[in-house]
This record gives sequence, structure tokens and C-alpha cells, in this order.
Amino acid sequence: MEDYIIKFASIIKELKRKNRSVISSYKLSPNEIDILVALHMGKFNMAKDIAENFEISKSLVCRSVDSLIKKGYIDTKKDEKDKRITHLILKDEAKPIVEALKENREKNNKILLKDIDEKELKIFNKVLDKMKDNIS
Repeated sequence: MEDYIIKFASIIKELKRKNRSVISSYKLSPNEIDILVALHMGKFNMAKDIAENFEISKSLVCRSVDSLIKKGYIDTKKDEKDKRITHLILKDEAKPIVEALKENREKNNKILLKDIDEKELKIFNKVLDKMKDNIS
């Protein structure tokens, strides 16, 4: 099992390094990059969800969100039904960054998935889901 963990950690570390190098001119922290990626993916738009799913402490997410707001890359919007909830929104100023990250992600996906067919990928995904369920 340790081999899997080491391999996963190595892959994630390399992907993050490649993300940083693609947008190094923007002077963003790794956590700020993760937040922009999460918002661009459209799955998460609340700091709490990003903290939980990207394994970043809530305080670090809050600091990074504040920094991204000051840099003009994101904005906040109160939930219309529940004013206690704040949604994070990508601003147009972040589009060049998230587009560069998206292109980089697509390029890296091609590299990562080279010689892996759809059937293998489905099995791998199923195994990852089971592992995630088991650990939760």
C-alpha cells in the first residue's frame, strides 16, 4: 500500500509543480492556484468545500481567498436563500490564469493517460472511489 501512496504523492507533487511553472509570472501561492482551479472546475464555490476537498486548512483558504480578492481574481456573493453562506466567483481578470492552468491540465492528462485505455481508466476510477469510501 505504501507504494501507492508514494506514487500518488509523487504525481500530485509533479502536477502542482507544473501548474506553478506555467503561471509563475502571476505570483500566486499553491493554495491560491488550488482555489482558482476549484472555482474554474465548477464543482466547488464555497471556501468550506474547497478546504475539505483540497485538504487545505480553513484558515489558509480564508487567507488565500482574501489575497485573491485583493488581487482582483475572485469576488464573493452572499447566497440569496441563506445570507450566512458566501459563494466565491471567478472574475474575468482570472480567465488568463485559469485558461493557462486548463491547457496545462489537458496537456498533463494526455501525458498521464498515455497508453491507458477507457476500460482501465474506469476500473481505476472505481477502485479510487472504493478507497475513498473505505477511508471515509
